[in-house]
Order: sequence, then structure tokens, then C-alpha cells
Amino acid sequence: MFWHLFHNMALVSISDAAKLVRKARATLTRDIENGHLTKTVLQDGDIRIDTAELLRAYGRLHNPQAAPKETRRITGDKTKIALLEERNRSLERVIVLEAELRRIKDQVTNELRARLADKDHLIKILESKVMFLEYDKQTRQVPTLEPEQPAPARPTASSPPAATERRRRRAGRGGWWRSIFGSE
Repeated sequence: MFWHLFHNMALVSISDAAKLVRKARATLTRDIENGHLTKTVLQDGDIRIDTAELLRAYGRLHNPQAAPKETRRITGDKTKIALLEERNRSLERVIVLEAELRRIKDQVTNELRARLADKDHLIKILESKVMFLEYDKQTRQVPTLEPEQPAPARPTASSPPAATERRRRRAGRGGWWRSIFGSE
């Protein structure tokens, strides 16, 4: 009797076809667009699907009024469970992404601190070089007072030898003992 009903109504709307095969209208529309299911366009422009075509494509037809309330409740529960599972997966992805973000932030912070330490070190080196250059400039500007060294005298034929000259100077002054201890 059930099959007889379907064979007599050869063409059904997409909504009724979706109920017969327990699929979403979007699924039937996609299958029509992909060529897995053929449609019939009536003279008034309505789209219909042959029940024989539904049997060929999906294998079995269901009575649209035969879906008990329990099945609908289970389907609703399954939908809620699926949504909660998807929410859990999304939250897990958020946790992973936040951890990755913290890791990258710490890495960037450490790199910036290292660069800052390098720059501080370079600044100290440059400051010491500048101080050295200023000191070097100042020492070059101040003339150095070095005692003038008399040119060594060369003995000439008319002058006495240097040792003799020294002895005469010492004797003339009373000797070197007198210069240290005074005259007696």
C-alpha cells in the first residue's frame, strides 16, 4: 500500500522529496546541480523530482509521517551534542592559538631585550672611544716641556779632555766632599 502510494505520485516537490529520503533540501539541490539526481520542470516552471529517480539515487524512500517524536528528539539531542563538540574543538583551538601567541610574544620580547643590551654595549664602547679621542686631542694641543739637552761637546784639539775638565771643577769647589758636608 505504501509503495503503491509512491508509484502513483510519480512527481514530487523538492521539499517532499527531501522528506521522503530524509535529506536536506540543500543536499538534493546540490545533487541535482552535480548531475546525481535529475529534475523535471513543469510547464508552470515548478521543479519536480520523480520518485523513481529518488529510489535510483538514494535507494530507499521513507514515509514522511512515520518519523516518531522520539526520533525527532534524538535528532535534536544529536544536533546539540554535535554543536557542543564543535564548540569544545573551537575552544581547544583558541587555547592552542593563545599559547602560540604567548610563545611568540615572549620570543619577540627576548629578542628586543637582547638588541637593547647590544645597543647599550655599543654605546658604552663609543663613549669610551670618544673620551679617548678627546684626551688624545688635548694632549696634542699642550706642548710638552722636555728639558733641553745640550749638544754633547766634542773635544777639540785646543780643549782639554772631559775627564780633566771635571777634575778641575771639583777641585776648584773644594771637592765633592765639601759640597755634601760643607766646609770644615
